Amino acid sequence: MNPSDPPSAPEAEEEEWDKTLTFNDVTLEQVNAKGQMVWKVRSPVARYNDDQKITEVETPTGELFQDGKLVYSIEAKRGQVYDDGKKIVLQEDIVATDMQSNAVLRGHELEWLPEADLLVVRRSLTGTHSQVDVSANEARVQSRQQRMELIGNAIATTKEPVLQLRSEHVVWQMDRQVVTGDRPVTIERYPCESPQACAATDVAVGDRAEVNLKTQIAQLQDNAELTLSDPPLTVNSDAMVWDVQGKTVTSDTRVTAIHRQKQFIFSGDRGKLELDPQIFFLSGTVTGKGGDRLSDLKADRVTWWIPTEEFEAEGNVLYRQADPPLTLSGPKAFGVLQNQTVKFSGGNVVTEVIPSSNPE
Repeated sequence: MNPSDPPSAPEAEEEEWDKTLTFNDVTLEQVNAKGQMVWKVRSPVARYNDDQKITEVETPTGELFQDGKLVYSIEAKRGQVYDDGKKIVLQEDIVATDMQSNAVLRGHELEWLPEADLLVVRRSLTGTHSQVDVSANEARVQSRQQRMELIGNAIATTKEPVLQLRSEHVVWQMDRQVVTGDRPVTIERYPCESPQACAATDVAVGDRAEVNLKTQIAQLQDNAELTLSDPPLTVNSDAMVWDVQGKTVTSDTRVTAIHRQKQFIFSGDRGKLELDPQIFFLSGTVTGKGGDRLSDLKADRVTWWIPTEEFEAEGNVLYRQADPPLTLSGPKAFGVLQNQTVKFSGGNVVTEVIPSSNPE
């Protein structure tokens, strides 16, 4: 036999057997230079490959530590423990429990990098928690910062009330109880127990958003828009705060509200909408238009009672209507734009009747 010839099949199997060691009912452990536990993995069957310096484990369970403190418990169908102890990879039916927040993550692949304080769960990720459920293509968790990053088709759904935030990138700061999205975000409110049980009643969008899980306050920035069902308003602004529990919407930047049924439009430099009595308070260069566009209003401050369609305007009030042509100005006015009924009061009121341009 030529020494250069490859070994025969039995010899090759024996050589491969020599490179792989099989153990039953093993516990693998790793400690750091300080003697602190880094990870502990148990498996009924483990195979160590000397060439690859990898230990293959079946149905592993274990614990992962950071700074000597237990941070995750893990289980899976199979996995690999790398010989240098710097990485553990698990596959199939992954269950990882965050021991600090009690969040439970499930997926098809897990990677643990202890030196980077990074736990990654990929492929069909879902997560459950007492405050919020999440799903995404991938989750990246850092235990020291109590921070979970959701990447790709990210969805976070709060429990009470039911709000669902969707974006391509979401960060859940678990210790602060805050969920943020730094890319175009959609937030929907559901009046039932879950998004699967009913349709959304209110929808907010923005280029960025933050939801406080404790206070149920959503902050929307850049191209923010909130579409409400009751009242049927669409509110636009570059920045607005939606207090779901307090039933208010506020904005300290230019804000516009459109009544989708009546087609009234009110705008102001600042505004606060109280959803329970359905009153909108606007200030700073306020403008308003009736649904027929035949009348419009300008003032420093306006209170708009949405159900009755009434308004009260104060400060440099200017009212104009097209038919019949008329302009009124004064310090204060009360009326209804839709039927062109306006009453001025206080100080000097100026009336300008615009003559018809058609000859008799």
